[in-house]
Amino acid sequence: MNKHFIICCFSVVAAALVIAPGVCLAKHSGGKWVVTESWTVALYISGDNSLERFWDDSSLPGLLNLPANDMLKIVAYVDRLSTEGTEVVEISGDSWELAATYPEKDFGSGDTFQWFLTEVADKYPSDKLAVVAWDHGYAWRYISDDSTSGSRITMPAFQTAIEGAGVYMDILAFDACNMASVEVVYQVSLTGLVGIVVASEESVPTTGFPYDLMLMPTALDTSRSPAEFASDMVAGFEAFYAPQTWASTVALSAISVPNIAASADSLCAWASSMYSSLPVYASNYKQAVSESYYAWATHYHVDIADFGDALLADSTITDETLRAATMEMVAAMDESVVASWGGRAAEDSRGMTLWWANGGDWKSYSEAYADVAFAIDTGWWTLLNDYN
Repeated sequence: MNKHFIICCFSVVAAALVIAPGVCLAKHSGGKWVVTESWTVALYISGDNSLERFWDDSSLPGLLNLPANDMLKIVAYVDRLSTEGTEVVEISGDSWELAATYPEKDFGSGDTFQWFLTEVADKYPSDKLAVVAWDHGYAWRYISDDSTSGSRITMPAFQTAIEGAGVYMDILAFDACNMASVEVVYQVSLTGLVGIVVASEESVPTTGFPYDLMLMPTALDTSRSPAEFASDMVAGFEAFYAPQTWASTVALSAISVPNIAASADSLCAWASSMYSSLPVYASNYKQAVSESYYAWATHYHVDIADFGDALLADSTITDETLRAATMEMVAAMDESVVASWGGRAAEDSRGMTLWWANGGDWKSYSEAYADVAFAIDTGWWTLLNDYN
């Protein structure tokens, strides 16, 4: 063989390795070279509240059940109620070590979440990043309740934090209640920095995510794509909670954030049609809400796709523009769900909720809802305001 050809081939391979420094070539027993990418799983453990003990009792033990893998970094930034300061815990195999400590931080502040993202990107770089927000959550109202400061991260502040960090997240998972909300995913989509959201329409039990079952496929094979990673999380959640008879109102879904961004026009057209037809169909809307799936702890968070189908099933709604817009919205929402599962009492959940408030709930939270991007961009706030 021509020696110049050999040198050329070697140069091409060397260049490929240079331009892809985070990629490891692992040789399987069959003699073939396969590309293995690295993952970082970073957890924002907001335990400065009533959930503190569940980090030590449930979440950490699950993570310690995962096998060590040089291409998988697992790190948790932990804020506790019982002590001051912030711990940085690195986990590998069945052991963990305290990598760093920082002064007490307000985990209910968007500034702290931004700091966390920049820290992770700087200290734990990888090809793919999965971030878990661990704490109390309440759909569009807040994530991360810090009892010491009394603060919570609102969705506008959450968006600002993500944009300020400028760190792309392949997966953004919420180990928190009710965060599979179209308002939440829409707000996140405005950043352009998140690929898939993994969250629950329902309340998440205090045992939280079964991290060993959810992350095991990636711990064994880090070449898994973000879509596979997210689907594994849903499957692991199901494997843990499905056999438990008490866990009937549990659910988890994985949602494509770019798909929700691309559905903005469909959502706006549907909301506009709903508003235009409100004087005629207000009672029909109320009936459709009552027939739709909603989170058990609050019937104000209704499954958006199931609500759309309930509207379409009402033969007395004859406005063709409204029906066409509703059909398009339902299709867009269903197509945005990468994977989903619901327990025995949550089988009709489809992936995301929508706030349909009335009465006292609207009076209490309408002002805060006016700060939520989905509510303003689609006109949903105006619809609910007139409805109420």
